[in-house]
Amino acid sequence: MDEFLATPHGLRNSGEAGASAPDSPGSSIAGSARDSCTPGTLSQISADLAAISASMMTRKDKGKMVTELSAIIREEIAAVRTDLTALEQRVDVLEVERLQTQQHRQASELATTRQGNILLDLRRQVEDLDNRGRRNNIRIRGLPESEDEVPQEILTGLFAQILGDAAPGDFGIERAHRALRAPRRDGLPRDMICALLSFPLKESIMRAARSQQHITYMEAQISLYQDLSTITLDARRALRPLTRALQERRIPYKWGFPFSLQARVGNVWHIIRWPNDVPRFLRSANLPTITVPNWILEQPPARATGPTEVAHNIHLEPGPPRHRGGPIGPEE
Repeated sequence: MDEFLATPHGLRNSGEAGASAPDSPGSSIAGSARDSCTPGTLSQISADLAAISASMMTRKDKGKMVTELSAIIREEIAAVRTDLTALEQRVDVLEVERLQTQQHRQASELATTRQGNILLDLRRQVEDLDNRGRRNNIRIRGLPESEDEVPQEILTGLFAQILGDAAPGDFGIERAHRALRAPRRDGLPRDMICALLSFPLKESIMRAARSQQHITYMEAQISLYQDLSTITLDARRALRPLTRALQERRIPYKWGFPFSLQARVGNVWHIIRWPNDVPRFLRSANLPTITVPNWILEQPPARATGPTEVAHNIHLEPGPPRHRGGPIGPEE
């Protein structure tokens, strides 16, 4: 292009064109282009074009770049596959460990359940043995308390009054003492507990006490109860709302040993031995929903200042509820 513009023929043609149309619009544009397109400017443009052409990638360069990118991608994919394989192995190990843990947990729950059942059976046996050891015991409530008292003499006079003409010459009191606790703050006397050598004599005294409406001795109202274990007393306290409902509906009930509550509805006896028997018992007796604490799992209620034990009462025939603190003990 430079050679063409530099030749006299090109200049001549340009001059001739300009001379042939001096007044045409194109002549001024051509003159301006001729003035701006100096040899230096054209050289710069050529150099720029050459640089752009040199910087452009060839097919060989593109193929090399694609090859390098492919190699990098293959390496990255191989690394990802390696990581996935390691993760898969770890997941397999975790799955095996989870299965083993689940099996151990199930075995532990089964063992815990078995041990709980064994402990409940042992508790029931201990409770029964404790109550059997108290079979000859009588708990007397209401006897005035003094420091110089002689329990055997007091109880001999009381039992003789209860039995009357059927009283033997010797009651065979093996031991007698006040309840093993500090004196009550309200000033009421502590219960007196005695153990008789003869079980039939003890039953005779209890039957005679039940047959009497009131027992007064030493100018005090006296009540006689069967001595019971603490476990049994806690269970009876827990079932007190239920026994009150039975009394209100005149449904006969009785206590059994080992511990149970038995109620007769129609000609069928329904029994409670464990806390989970309560819902079925309520449905069978047509009783409303009654909240009964779990006397095995829950903490037993705090005891009052004085004892609140109950007698081993047997209610076989319906009748009006007996007054609290009578000869056969407070109502449950």
